Amino acid sequence: MRRVFCFFLLLLFIAPVFAESLPSVEDAILADDGSVEISYTIPQTCEASLVLLDSQGRETHTIFSPRTLLTGRHVLQLPAGFFVPSLNDGSYTLLLRTASGEARSVLTVGNPSVQEPSHTEQSTPAEQPIGSVEAITPSLRSAYHPHHENCYWCTPMDITDEAAVWNMLTAPMTVVNLDQRDHTALYAEPDTNSEQIALITGESQGVHVLETLENGWSLVETYSTSFFDSTVKNWNAFETGYIRTDKLKQVNVNQQYGIVVDKLTQRLYFFKDGHLETTLTCSTGLYNPKQPYNETRSGEFLIVSFTGAITSDNLICDYALRYNDDDYLHEVPHVKDTKNYKSGEAKLGTRASHGCIRVQRKTNADGYTMEKVYNLLYDSTRKTKRDVKLVIWEDYQGRQIPIPASSTPLYYNPNGGVNYHRIAECHGVKERYLPLTGFTYGELENAPYSKLTPCEYCWPDLRVADIEKINAEHLTQSPGEIMALIGK
Repeated sequence: MRRVFCFFLLLLFIAPVFAESLPSVEDAILADDGSVEISYTIPQTCEASLVLLDSQGRETHTIFSPRTLLTGRHVLQLPAGFFVPSLNDGSYTLLLRTASGEARSVLTVGNPSVQEPSHTEQSTPAEQPIGSVEAITPSLRSAYHPHHENCYWCTPMDITDEAAVWNMLTAPMTVVNLDQRDHTALYAEPDTNSEQIALITGESQGVHVLETLENGWSLVETYSTSFFDSTVKNWNAFETGYIRTDKLKQVNVNQQYGIVVDKLTQRLYFFKDGHLETTLTCSTGLYNPKQPYNETRSGEFLIVSFTGAITSDNLICDYALRYNDDDYLHEVPHVKDTKNYKSGEAKLGTRASHGCIRVQRKTNADGYTMEKVYNLLYDSTRKTKRDVKLVIWEDYQGRQIPIPASSTPLYYNPNGGVNYHRIAECHGVKERYLPLTGFTYGELENAPYSKLTPCEYCWPDLRVADIEKINAEHLTQSPGEIMALIGK
């Protein structure tokens, strides 16, 4: 009898300790606007994942895949539109998995008394967009989902929200306090003996500070900036890890200009004095299995050098702006000792470079070229504006290019013209044919417009079929992240 009593007494002591070693997740409610706050506790630093189950115990959404999380309580903010397809009214199960065990709680959607219908027809997240276009931010892969005001990592990749993009482009950023040609490692743990999971470029590359620890380390997230000869071969992967706090510094940026490059649309958006000044067509990196490092690295950067012309094999790239060690924003290249731009210009609007960003040289609808952008940013007195922010948006799974309205005006030359145009006074058309004849985007597939190609000066919207092809690809993958898997 004494042994039985001692056994139960032992249970009373170890039960609280055992409970503290298990993960926990609190009940949550989906707000009317579609957002939700999920709180959970990790007993010790370990890999964890969080998924959503329907009433029949089937996994419907991956909230975050297995990743290393710190000990303690976490609060995860999921934006409106995160769950695609959207959730029906009813009760769902939040399942938190860690090495030490599992925890479950309830996510209530709408009226709890309404039962969730069968999901036999529902696609998995791998077959559906991750979220609405407006909700997807550069930190989509983050397990933390913070909401920092005017932050690159927390601002939706939505070029139509001019005010939000401008506030992001002019907000201070945190960089590594090293020479602009040097790199430092991001560590899996706050310990220089732990695994190096990413590389960060000094002075020009931004990082997202999530937590400053008392032990002299900071938890940050960023895209790995590994190059072909880097020791850490992790190409353009979004990583969360640790860096010494004393290596970080916050810097102010230019308040007149800012640049966005979007891999989804293959466009450069040039901002001036709070407004989207113009849009230029570009080409970002085209990777292949043997050269995964050709992928243009996404992230937040500062322009650090007005280099001018650079040489790549037998190509000359004029008006080059250096922003990330040896990454450049430059005019579409031409063959050395000639003015032959054909090979590069034929690929504008698609991935084509070795990692740099090629920008159109032909005058667009607003009178802009890469040369004009360069000259606006360059100060002939040598007081160069090296603090201009350049951000590069990743084409994450779920991002979509909107289809233009049928009433969108387009133009063409009925006297033998082969292109359709954005404006009636296009710089690519001889003056005697101006102004061009108008029609609408909704008529583009009809004769006599169906065989017209987009003008390489004013760059009108792509045809519906071309947009739908890009959107279909992004329903199932994040093209810019593919080669990151090879690097690991």
